Amino acid sequence: MVGAYLSHFQNFSRNVKIFLIGNAINGMGMSIHGLLFSLYLKELGYGETIIGNLISTASLGISIMAIPASLIIDRFHVKHLVISGMAFCSLFYFIQIFHTDVSSLFIFGLVAAMFQALFSISVSPFYLRNSTPKVRVHLFTLNSSLNMAAHLLGYAVGGYLPAIMKWFNNDLTTIESMRYAIVGSLVIVTLSNLIFMKIQRVPIPKQKKRVFEGLREKDWVILGKLISPKLCLALGSGLTVPFINIYLSDRFDFSTKMIGVSYALLQLFIFIGIFVTPTLVKKTTNLKFMMGTAFLAIPFMVGMGMTGNVTLVLSCFFMRGMLMNMSSPITSMFEMEKVREKECVFASAVIVFFYHLVYSGGTRLGGYLIETYSFGPTFFMSGAAYALAIVLYRKFFKAEETQVLPAETETLKAA
Repeated sequence: MVGAYLSHFQNFSRNVKIFLIGNAINGMGMSIHGLLFSLYLKELGYGETIIGNLISTASLGISIMAIPASLIIDRFHVKHLVISGMAFCSLFYFIQIFHTDVSSLFIFGLVAAMFQALFSISVSPFYLRNSTPKVRVHLFTLNSSLNMAAHLLGYAVGGYLPAIMKWFNNDLTTIESMRYAIVGSLVIVTLSNLIFMKIQRVPIPKQKKRVFEGLREKDWVILGKLISPKLCLALGSGLTVPFINIYLSDRFDFSTKMIGVSYALLQLFIFIGIFVTPTLVKKTTNLKFMMGTAFLAIPFMVGMGMTGNVTLVLSCFFMRGMLMNMSSPITSMFEMEKVREKECVFASAVIVFFYHLVYSGGTRLGGYLIETYSFGPTFFMSGAAYALAIVLYRKFFKAEETQVLPAETETLKAA
């Protein structure tokens, strides 16, 4: 498996290699930010309802910006969009962390996430256009594997980062040490732009069409089929995933360091799962693989809410995370291959729009349910949402499993 990855990596274009590295560094910084921000809000004294609302601004901002960004992305170099998007994203997250009132936290977080959308919708189309079907599975899984490795390092370091800040200045309060730790994560995100600056620009065809021209000609039927199960997965994840660090802190009295180590171990499980995905997916179809991993994740999701044993909870936490994330590169590839190539960017944006919109709503609902009824109900609701996603995938795409696909003769294209 290692040999296969190395062999395919050597055949990737220079731009793809640069993007893989920059994306991993960016992921490390964002993982630290994600780990500490909700704990920082808890330290400020906010309840789960407000925390859920503030966390959801990231998904809401990406959702708002996704489709407008997709309509202009073909008119600009990917390099310029990625660099400007992450630069302004880091800037507004930096401004946000020095405010403590809810309105400022919401506004600056929303604007930061809107710039982050420029980056988010570029990833899958960029890889699709810069790869052939022969190497695509390894490219998408290697991207996810590198991100998981970066997240592992980010969580491992992030859990200790507040303590490191206090080591440099013992006079810092807990809130201040967490605040400066989050600033450190944003510095890492900014550093990823130094890598993206090395991407070589390629000529962009002049666009004669108007920005909104051609929306009616989009394949909305297939987009609807791709979006529907994703909405269920978004709801299931939004209800619980953003609050698991708080769950470990409140239910089992985990310190920030212990939470960081737990999330780092989670990334190790996810890394292993994604790493072996190309080998496993060869034994089945993409659709069956996606459905199977979601099906196996359900008992682990429900199990987290059924036991007070910390060992069982962590085991379920690791297994659910591994199963749901090991199929993510296959899902991204599955979605991009179902739409016409010229619609890849728009399709990616529409999927991102609806996914993050529902994820945002799920996070807000999850925060309210947790504060009102505790954590238990959200885990059961998440399991039910995953089950519905499996049903929809089978309903919409099962018939295509028996169809013979044309020979893979796609030509490599520049971004």
